[in-house]
Amino acid sequence: MSGKTEVISTGYVPRPLQAKLHRELKRFNVICCHRRFGKTVFVINELIDRALRNNLKNPQYAYFAPYYGQAKRVAWDMVKEYTKNIPGVTYNEQELRCDIPRAGSGDRVRIILLGSDNPGAIRGMYFDGVVLDEFAEMDPTVWSQVIRPALADRLGFAIFIGTPKGTNHFFDIFKFAKASTDGQWYVSLFKASETGIIPETELIGARASGMTEEEYEQEFECSFTAALVGAYYGKYISDLEKKGQICDFPIENDLPVDTFWDLGISDAMSIWFLQRVGKEIHLVDYMEDANKGLEHYVRALKAKPYIYNELILPHDGGARELGTGRTRQETLQKLWPGSRITVAAKQSIGDGITATRFLLPKCWFHATNCAEGIDALKNYQQEWDPKNKMYKDKPKHDWASHGADAFRLLAMQYRPKAFEKNVEYPRESDNVYDLFGSSKL
Repeated sequence: MSGKTEVISTGYVPRPLQAKLHRELKRFNVICCHRRFGKTVFVINELIDRALRNNLKNPQYAYFAPYYGQAKRVAWDMVKEYTKNIPGVTYNEQELRCDIPRAGSGDRVRIILLGSDNPGAIRGMYFDGVVLDEFAEMDPTVWSQVIRPALADRLGFAIFIGTPKGTNHFFDIFKFAKASTDGQWYVSLFKASETGIIPETELIGARASGMTEEEYEQEFECSFTAALVGAYYGKYISDLEKKGQICDFPIENDLPVDTFWDLGISDAMSIWFLQRVGKEIHLVDYMEDANKGLEHYVRALKAKPYIYNELILPHDGGARELGTGRTRQETLQKLWPGSRITVAAKQSIGDGITATRFLLPKCWFHATNCAEGIDALKNYQQEWDPKNKMYKDKPKHDWASHGADAFRLLAMQYRPKAFEKNVEYPRESDNVYDLFGSSKL
């Protein structure tokens, strides 16, 4: 360019609060903001700016949404809009990837859009910076087990941004950032009543148009304590917390433990560990993993200090797999000779949710060991039907489903006498319906 600098406009003009955020960000950032704040525009432009200023070889940045399709709908057009004037830029529509060549260094800058629903596709990648948009709707282990390690070697940054969805892992990382004293964390919260971005008349209209107070407080006032809309068990978990039934109680390792499974292959597999202590129901542990064979879970269970009474599988544990010709019950039995393994009858989801609501008030949860499972129960909710503007009569299938499904099996199968060693565990779950009634969702 003969010593001349070419100025290229992306067309982005930040609002005052967006500009303030661009100036104040640190390495790790947690930003809670009301709807229509302009968070996606803000984070996409932050990624572009950081990427173009990075002097490392082949800088790579990622925007994560809870689902891959959501990332495409929400952010892909923005990436193209704000990079289209950059010379040499190319787009891979299939992989949602934007590459910007750097002639001076012979490499490229890359920005890629991903969904947190497929952690296997992320493993092995490196990132100089990431955005986790609507982290409250993601599986929290995607951050701790996959994304955070991918930032380590290049000291990459992270921006968690979104609107509250109850007191879940987004709330936990918000609290952690506020309490941090190491100078690496930035935290901020933006309420609609304070930013002035949405006109007061529009906020009044939103309230008058049928939003509940909880919905308004959550979506516009960034309330973490407003009830999670559509949650099946949120109230029950909150009551347990208030009563002190979620705590780090001592575990009686000389008493038997039963495990209740939700089986998955590419999906996560979840296991609850239940111990009967006198008349109390103690949930002493929880584990969840994905893309692992049954041998992995057998090793993990054997490594724990428990005496196992029985392993209870859902009905699909008795289905024969095409590849092996064996059921997963048979595979488990071969991997763990001598173990007692039961396959439950197929359950009604509605009756299982009713049974769970009946059982939860009687339970004690080990706060540390069961933290991930408790989060799943808190965030298990009905699926929203945007076409008919109402909740469907079925659960939303997301990261919270696995732990909730395993607990639903527990609630349907639980019998106090079954926790006495060598007492036959009920094989049929139909009898449970009479205990709890047949009320629907």
